Amino acid sequence: MGAVWSGRAQKWLISTFMACSCLLLAGCQTVQITAPNATSSSETAAPYSMGGPSEIPNAAKGDGVADDTAALQAWLDAGGVRLTNGKYRITKGLILAGDNRTLQTQNATIVADGPDITALTVTGNYARVSIHVDGQSRAAYGLKVTGSGAIIENGCYENFRSETQSARGIDASTSGGVIIRNNWVRNIVSVGDKIGGNGPGASRGIGLNSTGDAQASSFITGNTIENVSGEEGDAIHILFFDGTANPFNVGKVNISDNDIRNVSRRFIKVQASYVVVEGNKLHTDTGAIPTNPSAAIDVIRSDNVKVLDNAIDPNLVGNGIAVNGIAKAPLRGIEVRGNVLRESGANAPAGIYLKWTVSPVVRDNTVFGGSAGVQIRSSTDEQVEGNAHNESLNAAPELK
Repeated sequence: MGAVWSGRAQKWLISTFMACSCLLLAGCQTVQITAPNATSSSETAAPYSMGGPSEIPNAAKGDGVADDTAALQAWLDAGGVRLTNGKYRITKGLILAGDNRTLQTQNATIVADGPDITALTVTGNYARVSIHVDGQSRAAYGLKVTGSGAIIENGCYENFRSETQSARGIDASTSGGVIIRNNWVRNIVSVGDKIGGNGPGASRGIGLNSTGDAQASSFITGNTIENVSGEEGDAIHILFFDGTANPFNVGKVNISDNDIRNVSRRFIKVQASYVVVEGNKLHTDTGAIPTNPSAAIDVIRSDNVKVLDNAIDPNLVGNGIAVNGIAKAPLRGIEVRGNVLRESGANAPAGIYLKWTVSPVVRDNTVFGGSAGVQIRSSTDEQVEGNAHNESLNAAPELK
């Protein structure tokens, strides 16, 4: 089914990069990075090209007041690469077209000041994007990627809001693989219409979706995601679905080493098979229980999913980890191992909950608080060993 690398196996790659802060997104340059469809560490993408027209688009003011939409779009159409020194206000969405494009901001911010717009849509293949976008709580989407093989890293996407549709920091709609790494995504709100699951109200920090099986692997790693709220606020959502597949289609996604704080429904939602969720740190700082909680890590009708070495501290949104199949299609290849969870209290749901699975492996997990450490129902041949449940939250170590 293709390689889905462990986040730990990529540590040496990640260590060569440092995520820039929003104030210092000075076109952070990479050395070499693994291509999304790479099957070994020897397959790498070429370094950034720093060519292109002037770094400051002609006719653009960059003062955060004037409408620079037309000037920026003309600059992009002419091959613009690096946007420098200013706040560039746009009122309509920009498009980065063509294959092998690069776009960076250096001491610059794209200020998206149009209601419900998508600040930037990337349509070509193998794009490299490292930008700072501020949605001003007016734009709905920060970045939308529709091509294959994009590398989205060292960016900042903040303050996106909609009252009539979904909202996203980064959204990738592709089966061709994508790397989303070392970005800062924060303050994403979709108010919704009080009808769950219909689109409005669906907030996502990072979303990756496709209408069929993945053709290449994707990596979502090293990102910081904060404050994703609305009727269904999920920090990371993976959805590969052709409309009929059960379980969900093959995703080939690695979600690793992300730091996520404060969501209104889930930290990580998986609706795709062949996914690894590893080494993520999930926090709730507000102390308030969300109004529409689900599981912190929610695996839904997805085969061959591994949930490994994650830390949840504290969990206020339901089960720490939930894996649910259905009676006519029980899930196979499920592994939940080495996770440390701190539930909100002794009356909270079970830390780990599985239903309708075949031969799941649940091993070496530690749960503090909650009504139970592990609950498995309507499943067969489960392998459960080495797990620990301590009802006292006071015994929980600091998981920060």
